[in-house]
Amino acid sequence: MDAFAATRLAAGTAFLVVAAASDFRTRRVRDPLWIGLGTLGLVVLASQLVVESAPWSAWSFAGSAALLFYAVFFGRPLTEEDGFHARPVRIALFLVAGVMWIAPLAVTGAVPATGSTPAMASTPVMIVVYQALYRLRVLHGGADAKGLMAITLLVPTYPNALPFPLLVADPRVDSALRIVFPFSLVVWVDAAIVSLAIPVGLFIFNALRRDFAIPQAFLGYRARLDALPTHAWLMERITPRGEHVLVLFPKRGENPADDIARLRAAGVDRAWVTPKTPFMVPLLIGFLLAFLVGNLLLAVLGLGR
Repeated sequence: MDAFAATRLAAGTAFLVVAAASDFRTRRVRDPLWIGLGTLGLVVLASQLVVESAPWSAWSFAGSAALLFYAVFFGRPLTEEDGFHARPVRIALFLVAGVMWIAPLAVTGAVPATGSTPAMASTPVMIVVYQALYRLRVLHGGADAKGLMAITLLVPTYPNALPFPLLVADPRVDSALRIVFPFSLVVWVDAAIVSLAIPVGLFIFNALRRDFAIPQAFLGYRARLDALPTHAWLMERITPRGEHVLVLFPKRGENPADDIARLRAAGVDRAWVTPKTPFMVPLLIGFLLAFLVGNLLLAVLGLGR
């Protein structure tokens, strides 16, 4: 394992341990943690680019990713609850980031056919992808998206961590995977696979309580309305038409007070809730697995060795 890989592994683990502890206690991770991790990642990346005498295209990709990353934390977004707002400075920033990404791809020979520079092209793309996944509610928490963005800057390309990872891709697809399946995506996939233990655990918990309702037994548990858990979303509601319905995937940020009152009025004292899972814990495990074991999806698809 080279010095850059070791630094990234140590830094990522340390920051994610802090994030996991905060997420477990409060279900919140403050932005300065991700800003710090992303900034540290850029410092390590810049050092590596200097040591490797990387071409200007690698610097351009890194600069584009940095602009997009910091835009998440600073300045007001273009879209808010009341609609779209044309903010010239922010639009100009995005245009600059776009030009910095497109320019190396447009100049013949600017991106070497080998080395880490081609994989660097995916770094700005993944910042945008994680933001989009959050908007689409595929990533349920802002910390999830910001954490993956920070990891993208910390480990923009696959690290030289020999003898790790233990699971490597088939040589016939390895070079392509390094571009279309960046390291941070491996972290997310590994974390998602680890997270599959949660519904299994919930089902076992409900089975022991003889609550066999499907599918909610895989997604939550029954709780008393007069002692509703703090870190949980209500899955049952009484609609304005008086219908008692089950919401398998409640929207984040909703105030359950009115729903609780209506359920109580309907004679319900215990309702299904789904826990606000501290995803930082699986993300920490996924980060370590990505570094030391590799892409678990390769094992599932039979593309690893």
